Order: sequence, then structure tokens, then C-alpha cells
Amino acid sequence: MTSKNKQALIIFIDDENRGKVERQFEGALGQEQQRRLYRAFVEDTIANCLTLSDIYLRVHCTKGQTAKIVKEVVKELADSISAGQSKTYKSTRFAVVESTGRSMGKRLSNAFKSTFDDGFNRVALIGCVTPTLQTNVIKSALNMIASKDLVIGPTHEGSYYLIAASRYLPEIFENVEWSDDSHLYSQMVKASRENGYNWDEMDLWYDLRHPEDLEFLVTDINHFRLVGDEQTASKTEAMLGEILKNLPG
Repeated sequence: MTSKNKQALIIFIDDENRGKVERQFEGALGQEQQRRLYRAFVEDTIANCLTLSDIYLRVHCTKGQTAKIVKEVVKELADSISAGQSKTYKSTRFAVVESTGRSMGKRLSNAFKSTFDDGFNRVALIGCVTPTLQTNVIKSALNMIASKDLVIGPTHEGSYYLIAASRYLPEIFENVEWSDDSHLYSQMVKASRENGYNWDEMDLWYDLRHPEDLEFLVTDINHFRLVGDEQTASKTEAMLGEILKNLPG
């Protein structure tokens, strides 16, 4: 593997996270709307990351309903992506991988470990609930990790939107309570300090936790449209147009 091929991005799509996202919109959205919105997040995130032509892309997902969603999305993307995205999609730089581990922390840990075991020396991980996250942010994190052990992208709510590492750091995953979303960032910082990691952080970003957060997402998408970007989060935009008509207030 040549030096330019040692960077990898993991899109971590997990049943546990999917359940959290759907529960956050209970009462405001019906079950079918929850499912379709989550699916739009997955599709937009994968499509966006397929533009990273110099970075290997691995979609890690748990088996079951989440794997079914990912497989459907990946199959349908073949007919809707650009020529540049298709080049990555059809190459060995893109793969769907089944997550292993009985807990969220173990699945995250195993995702990083298996990627480093395959010879990569810069690995970033994101989820799929920030479909407007730009690829330049991912590239920036991978550049930062050249001189750091760990880089974290914190959210306003105390969670994370990105984790990047230059080596396998099991303590980050084993010493964090992953069900405690509002304190994930502080827990990772604490584990980093206790283990003497050389770490840094990205700019703050947002997370989707409540129905009213969807209005912020709409504003974010509108910004892209104003500057001529018609592709970012296009599936999410279409779904939000339907949902927001039915939100109270």
C-alpha cells in the first residue's frame, strides 16, 4: 500500500444509534417518516463521501435492519451518483463491512482496529446524522492526525461528530459510556488525558436530537443551495420538505 493510500474513512451506521435517532423524533414524526428520514441521512452521507477519491471508504453497519437499509441505499446509489463518485463506488476503495462486538464501544473499537490492521495509518470515523458535513472537514481531520494521536469533532450538545486517530487507541472506547450522549466528548477528553494521548479538536458542529433541530438543518441546506450546491443533502432536503409541513407550530 502506497503512502497516499493509507487514509481511511469509516461511516459508522449502528442499530443502537438508529434507534436513538428515531426515538428523538417520536411524537413529532410517524414511524414511516422516522425510517425514511434516517434512510435519507444514510444515502446523503455515503454519496457525499464517495467524492473523496483519495481516501478509502468503509461503511460499517450492524446486521439486521440497519444492514438492510445500507444495502438498499448502496444498491440504489449505483444509478444516481456522478461519474466521479461511481469511480470510487466501483473500486476497492469502497466497501460495506459488518460491525462486530456486543456493545457500541466494542463495535467502534473493532472498526478502528480492523482498519489499522489492514495497514492504514490515518483513520477517521463519522456517523450519518450530520448529512451536511463537508468533505473538507474530514480531510482537515486526517491532515491534523498526521501529528496527533487523536482528533475529536465535538457537538454543541456534548457528543461528537467525528473521531480520527493515527493508531489504535482502545482506551478511548473501553473507558467511555457510549449511551451517555451529552457527555461523550468530555469522557473522550478525560480518557485522552489519562492515557497521555496527544490530541486536538475540530470546530463545533451540530447534532440532531429534537424535532426543532430539523429547522436548523433546513437552514444549513438552504445555505448550500444559495451558493449553487444542489447535491449536498438532497435526499434529506426532499424528506424534510414533507416532514416540516406537518410539524406543530
